[in-house]
Amino acid sequence: MSAAPRAGGVPQKSKSPLAGGQFANQKIQRKFSAMSTATEAQRDRILLALRLRPHTSYELRCLGIYQAPARIKELRDKCGHVITTDPVTLIDHDGYSHARCALYSLIENAEVAA
Repeated sequence: MSAAPRAGGVPQKSKSPLAGGQFANQKIQRKFSAMSTATEAQRDRILLALRLRPHTSYELRCLGIYQAPARIKELRDKCGHVITTDPVTLIDHDGYSHARCALYSLIENAEVAA
């Protein structure tokens, strides 16, 4: 980054074009690995899974999404996706019963709703 002189001879850093101005509203496309734990990558994995069929919180955890309720809330509130939550009882592979696990279903994509 180049420094522009200001009054008093002290250089001042110029702002990045992404910090404001003409590029402020442009989104940066990011690519994540399949094993990424980045929030955006987790939201992408949830959408891919829910487009196939409804998934439980247990199944999403197996996909590396350990805070599924938070990611679902972000998809609803920030991205506009219509996702329902229904309580279900699961029996895990060890035979333990888990009452009131969440079953998430994608009803509508944000693009369709717009």
